[in-house]
Amino acid sequence: MDATLKERIDLLHDTNQINDEIYNRLPYLMEEVENFLDVKLTEENAGSFTSHISVALQRISKNEPVTDIASELETLIGENPDYYQFAKDLLENDETNIDAEAAFITLYFCLLTGKGNE
Repeated sequence: MDATLKERIDLLHDTNQINDEIYNRLPYLMEEVENFLDVKLTEENAGSFTSHISVALQRISKNEPVTDIASELETLIGENPDYYQFAKDLLENDETNIDAEAAFITLYFCLLTGKGNE
């Protein structure tokens, strides 16, 4: 994770948008994403993704996840089951339904890798 993404995460934490647990977990998660997608995450390509996953994790921790999955996202999930499963693994939560949150993360994975833009 580059320094600009670290600054973004710091800002989310400093403004109480994410708690300490999520803040401390994010560097590891970003590294996992880089390794899985074989993409270097920077502010330019992953700023929005970083904010989204941070806030998604916070919503999940409060048991307030997004729950609606648009049909377009269902199609994307069907075309990229490996990305969807990886998103669910990253968001791991046994007590909360994270399917819709994982669907949005799957969309970001596709954007980061250019899948679906062929």
